[in-house]
Amino acid sequence: MPEPMKQSLNASYYSVPKDIFMKFIIQLITLLSILSSSTLVHAVCTSPGTNLVITRPDSLYTNNGDATVSDNNTGLMWQVCPLGLSGIACATGTLQTETWQSALAAAGVDTAGGYSDWRLPNKNELMSLVDFACFSPAINDTVFPATTLVPSPVGDFYWSSTPVVGNFSGTPLIWAIDFVTGSTVEASKTDTTSGHVRLVRGMELLDPTAPAPLPPVAEEG
Repeated sequence: MPEPMKQSLNASYYSVPKDIFMKFIIQLITLLSILSSSTLVHAVCTSPGTNLVITRPDSLYTNNGDATVSDNNTGLMWQVCPLGLSGIACATGTLQTETWQSALAAAGVDTAGGYSDWRLPNKNELMSLVDFACFSPAINDTVFPATTLVPSPVGDFYWSSTPVVGNFSGTPLIWAIDFVTGSTVEASKTDTTSGHVRLVRGMELLDPTAPAPLPPVAEEG
């Protein structure tokens, strides 16, 4: 075989593996970059999901230094700790369980942060805290520590103020949130079913599942 042709074939033979090798290196660098950024993204989660993006980062909230935190997006103010807990990382006390009626009553007398207008959040407001990139708890647990028990019992949930509309079970039901998974739960309004409570204050967000307000009664002239 002529020498020029032999050299050309040799060059072609070695260039193909080199191209494949370079593509492999580029793909490897890209993969390592993605994995590295993913680790940073999920830093606020106890058990992050796979390839999910944090939607409730620390920057979304402002800690007011009085056991309350403000949501910079909704304007709502929340208690950092659920009822029964207090202190740094909510490590003092015992996570309370309340019936729906006792949860409403507890909100009416709470004065955390020096405020007296705390209330039970509606379903939409409570769902605004859920981050589906996180699991057990499905919430930013840097901002809202000790939201769930460890281990969390089956059926554990947080009360909302929103009734389940179109319920034909014969039992009044209230929407609640399971913060282990971030899913909604239908809980009985009348029996001794107990859930946890995180109180909120501020203008109530529109909740389409709540009953429409009654029209004002016209005064007789």
